[in-house]
Amino acid sequence: MNLNKTIIADIRKFNQFYTNILGVLDKHVLETGYSLTEARVLLEIGFMEQCIANHLVDKLKIDRSYMSRIIAKLSKDGLLSKENSTSDSRTSLIRLTPKGTALFHQLNEKSDEQIVRLFQGLSEKEMKEIHAAMLFIQKKLDRAERI
Repeated sequence: MNLNKTIIADIRKFNQFYTNILGVLDKHVLETGYSLTEARVLLEIGFMEQCIANHLVDKLKIDRSYMSRIIAKLSKDGLLSKENSTSDSRTSLIRLTPKGTALFHQLNEKSDEQIVRLFQGLSEKEMKEIHAAMLFIQKKLDRAERI
């Protein structure tokens, strides 16, 4: 199926609308001083507790050299620590430092608060409809990406 220009325009308009709502175009996400990509890397490491850079590259679909620069910056800022893996000396395990863990919790909390503000004033029915629509879109696009 070919998308017509109206559908493409509507999808782009929604993307612009939603990125504005979330403030992802702001230089510093959720008043942290970090970009959206840097915050996502920090959150992913926090959720995994420890990881290697290749897992982050694959999960977030970020260029390896860009990921390397982000990890170097977050390490320099005292948010990450790296240590050699005991199973493979060529690989470094990346973890959050106590300072990184504090920022992880702050980002997580502020993200939740942002969603609560976004849904404020909506009825229970409206919230459930939006939630169902988001899950539907995610399921359909995830399936399409794997084909």
